[in-house]
Amino acid sequence: MIAGIDDTEWLEGDYIETVEGLLFAVKGVHHPPGLTIAYLRYIPNPEGERVRNGRRYDRLYDLDHTEDILRRNFPQYLNRIANKSLTLQSVPSKHIVKRYDPREKLREIIEKPEGDLQKTIAKLAESLQNKGVSCKTIGVSGSPLIDLAGADSDVDLIVYGMENGRKAYEILRELRRDTDWITAYDEENVTRVVWSRWADSGLDLKKLVSSEVQKILHGRVDSRDYFFRLLKLPPEVEIEDDSRPLSVVRLIARITDAEGGIYAPCSYLIKDCEYLDSHELPIASQLLSYRGKFTEQAEKGDLVEVRGTLEEVVIRGKSSFRVILGRKGDYMIPVADRDTFF
Repeated sequence: MIAGIDDTEWLEGDYIETVEGLLFAVKGVHHPPGLTIAYLRYIPNPEGERVRNGRRYDRLYDLDHTEDILRRNFPQYLNRIANKSLTLQSVPSKHIVKRYDPREKLREIIEKPEGDLQKTIAKLAESLQNKGVSCKTIGVSGSPLIDLAGADSDVDLIVYGMENGRKAYEILRELRRDTDWITAYDEENVTRVVWSRWADSGLDLKKLVSSEVQKILHGRVDSRDYFFRLLKLPPEVEIEDDSRPLSVVRLIARITDAEGGIYAPCSYLIKDCEYLDSHELPIASQLLSYRGKFTEQAEKGDLVEVRGTLEEVVIRGKSSFRVILGRKGDYMIPVADRDTFF
């Protein structure tokens, strides 16, 4: 057991299989009683491209599309979360038939890697261990976790805990500098990644290329994509009494603290917040996202333009305002100066 993890708790990166054979990816580390917040990722389909134990599945990507599928066919997996004032994809405990644990799967892979993908997963995890991050604090998520990986599937690793995550981040930086088997994205691959992540933002995608290339938490390993999540453990994520979405906003602000920008969830503290479309809104002091594309998106001192959802949050009885990033069209991008946008 990893310190700070109760093995009965659902953690981001775990997968859930339901009684209907649906496969959900868990999001976050705090969940309502009797529910686990998780997003639909795979659905049985006789014509699907992924195969496991003779059963075919479709891989689903778009959040709006998966919500539509659930609304029409499986409404029991859309539930009102009272303390968030939102209806979210989530799985009632009574509908769960299997839990997929990333740590257990990684142990299996390291003991007996099969095929190029698993060999790369094992090599990368063991490289971290050789430099001080125990494999016991690492897991493998995504399609390899649920035995639905294809020939070109990504390496999706999770490092549990902020201290372990910080160590892993620095080790990855060293490996990228000192080896040739793990690298930053080249121009061809980063263009593909930028399009897949940011095409719905309405931004000039060329402006995002350099920031995506520089990110340590994703890149190429043995000629395939890799992605790391440095997951905060439950004691490292404050429990919210209540949160309430107010409106979609665009704003300009200065990053005052980006230390939380490498973790999942990622967060940035801001000051000098100015809204672009309204001046009658409460001032936000934080940007927060559960989406991996917002990690490493800005540094301390950066001026950023942001689109997201302003919400009020209450933690330990104290109210504050933040902007949540993650819906279609949301973005955060460093900018040169405020005059560009006024």
